[in-house]
Amino acid sequence: MNNHTAAFVMPLKLSGDETELRHLMESVASIKQQTDSNWVLIIVDDYSHNDKVYDALESIKQDLKEKVYVIYSHQNYGAGTARNKGIRLANELGAPFILYNDSDDLSDPERLRLVREAFEADETVNVVYTSFDVIDENGDDVPLDKLNPTVREIIEGHQVDVVEGECAWIPIAAKKKYTNLTSCTAVKTSLALEEPFPKSSVSEDCHTWLRYGAHPGKFVFLKQIKGKYRICSGMASRSRSSNDDFYQKMFEMDSSGFEAAMELAKKYDTMGGLDEDDLRAAFYVRLALCLIHGGEETYCKKALAVACDISREQTLRLIDLLYCEDEAKERMKALLAE
Repeated sequence: MNNHTAAFVMPLKLSGDETELRHLMESVASIKQQTDSNWVLIIVDDYSHNDKVYDALESIKQDLKEKVYVIYSHQNYGAGTARNKGIRLANELGAPFILYNDSDDLSDPERLRLVREAFEADETVNVVYTSFDVIDENGDDVPLDKLNPTVREIIEGHQVDVVEGECAWIPIAAKKKYTNLTSCTAVKTSLALEEPFPKSSVSEDCHTWLRYGAHPGKFVFLKQIKGKYRICSGMASRSRSSNDDFYQKMFEMDSSGFEAAMELAKKYDTMGGLDEDDLRAAFYVRLALCLIHGGEETYCKKALAVACDISREQTLRLIDLLYCEDEAKERMKALLAE
């Protein structure tokens, strides 16, 4: 393998449903269509345990031959652990960087070329990401006003105050929360190996981006292209639809990711000159907003309580500074008053 060959990493766990298999083939096709052909695809099957899925993956192997590697897990570990398996193989193959791509999302044909240019232009770049459009199960664009507030806020956030440069964990934690979609994110293999995804199927991505951003190095946003993120009709998100205790896990994982990033930032001097308590308060207020947008008030109150333990006055001021609809701010203040 050429040591400049990039690796796409694709975890999956499919039921064998024909629509799922069609989405998989469309996702693989978007990688085949890359204008930069110096890539391999690493697919990690997280115990689909289904003959139709196995046949589809074997068909992809036959089609792509030496450009595809398929890893079969013998039990279900979750998307984070599946990606970690792909990362380790990418490292063994000598891939300088990894492009994440879930099995129903689509990469722009120019993605690899532009990502490679960004990494090669500046050796301090650790992460390169793009924005995205949302598509439904039929591949049709979903209008912005039809998206849930969290997804809409991510897309709108790519128009102003985009997270770039050094100390990227700070605006992710304190202002944006989610900013780079997994299928639109590329990372140096060495960093991905050092900071693996946690063993969770909820918020494992945000946990990881926080830790990536706390390392010395830069985030770069590519505005020229967009990925395609698939949300099927009636689903808020893939992880949310498959987890009954989604918000509890999100609260725990996001909090854990923030604290892990904080420790890394103190180690690497990437605190940006900011006070630890100020950052923690801003993080929990921002987390509370995401929970309000999801209609979850119990854990919103828990997040606000953590912020208030630092400073109630500061918490109220941070709520007023949030970039969101007034209704969400007023609901957060009402929860504080209960």
